[in-house]
Amino acid sequence: MSEAFEILYFFNTPFNSLVEIKRRNFDSESDPSKVFFWILYEKKTHRIYPLQFISMKDEPLGQERVFKQGTFSFNEVEGTLLNSSDKAKMVLTRMPNTTMTRLLKIRIEEFLLTLDKQTEKQLEKLL
Repeated sequence: MSEAFEILYFFNTPFNSLVEIKRRNFDSESDPSKVFFWILYEKKTHRIYPLQFISMKDEPLGQERVFKQGTFSFNEVEGTLLNSSDKAKMVLTRMPNTTMTRLLKIRIEEFLLTLDKQTEKQLEKLL
């Protein structure tokens, strides 16, 4: 399997995983929204839910990412995802990147391929 992406952060529960990835096949001048992705993975259904990034904060005691779907606050040990619609809270454990399952890596690669195909179709319509 080619490594089309780098894992920046990996958090886990028995039911879900939350991952930030950086695509490798883009140069440093590319639009960050096309290079960096936060993905929520539902283990039971094997579905990928991309989170729509809004902003971020880096604090000495932890970090925060704000998405359209909610807010994720995390440190070196764990993170808490707070859903914006119903305020449901999910606590995830930070995991070593090497512990990510092969299935999750495959699902992420499939997600990225789907994005690339959508982009190609949009470009074809413009031409």
